Amino acid sequence: MKNLLKNTIFFFNSLIIISLLSSIISPFINPNLFWPISFFGLFFPIIISFCLIFTVFWYFFNHKCFWVNFICLLLSIPFLSRYIAFNNNSTNENDIKVMSYNVRLFNKWGWIDKGNIKQELVSFINNQDLDIICIQEYYNPNKDLELNFEYSHIGIQKRKEDWHMAIYSNFPQINKETVIIDGAKMNNSCIYSDIVVFDDTIRVYNIHLASNFFQDKDLEYIISAEKEKVKTGMIGIGKKLKYSFERRGREVSQIKKHIKSSPYPIIICGDFNDTPISYAYQQLGYNMKDAFIESGNGFGASFTKIPTLRIDYILIDKKFKAVNFTTHPEKFSDHRAISSSIVLD
Repeated sequence: MKNLLKNTIFFFNSLIIISLLSSIISPFINPNLFWPISFFGLFFPIIISFCLIFTVFWYFFNHKCFWVNFICLLLSIPFLSRYIAFNNNSTNENDIKVMSYNVRLFNKWGWIDKGNIKQELVSFINNQDLDIICIQEYYNPNKDLELNFEYSHIGIQKRKEDWHMAIYSNFPQINKETVIIDGAKMNNSCIYSDIVVFDDTIRVYNIHLASNFFQDKDLEYIISAEKEKVKTGMIGIGKKLKYSFERRGREVSQIKKHIKSSPYPIIICGDFNDTPISYAYQQLGYNMKDAFIESGNGFGASFTKIPTLRIDYILIDKKFKAVNFTTHPEKFSDHRAISSSIVLD
């Protein structure tokens, strides 16, 4: 009986080891080539937690298994640092403060049951002493937002009723464009502004990658006690994840190509709709600094519905320095605002 238990534990431990190694590899594989591996990156925090439990178990019962697990955990540390950061806050007089925020259409459809969310959200932004803000899921058909910025770039859609993206700044924006995705100017995917800051020019990208398109009923099916509903929910979520993995892969490839042609140092802000262990993050973060890793603290979870889930990012050119990264606790959207001061010198 004891051997059966150990063999069972060894079997599940082997699955966890394979899953952990797959999750480490997943950021380097385009989901359009092999999309299933992206699932492992998505569940990295859960997988590494199980690996840690097995490591502790084998320490007392089998040292060979312990060392295999321990080595896998060591290999995972660089990726774990994308989820947890520990830094000392600092100040600098020659910095600019940048924020990225998915505002969820300023609560247009009343997802948050509170009547003045839009006004509170605008007031929150105005009180942050920002120099630049990138807004995803921007919705302002009446053009009545009273944001305290001198310059703006609002992505133009075919209809003013559609949601857009926006870049506001207190520095002049000398060039404002949309990155072409799949042959079309999709102003809800990627826009950029060339901004003159002091004596330098920087390029700020505002990115909103493809959503996973989950609905409440998908999650309700998963936790249902009915076998058929659970099966339906799993299949539905799997199909939506496959579609979004592949679509983000295409978007990122085209955005990355555009970024490489920039004549100016880069700041990337946005909602990637993907974790730090993903192809999207790996591609956009290559040769860049992650402001959270450099100057954040804690888990940095930016999506309010799932604990520890970080899908919003501020990435900066290697010549810049990030200080005082903050994930703001206010819940005016299903995303939390993130901000960082950036030293350009």
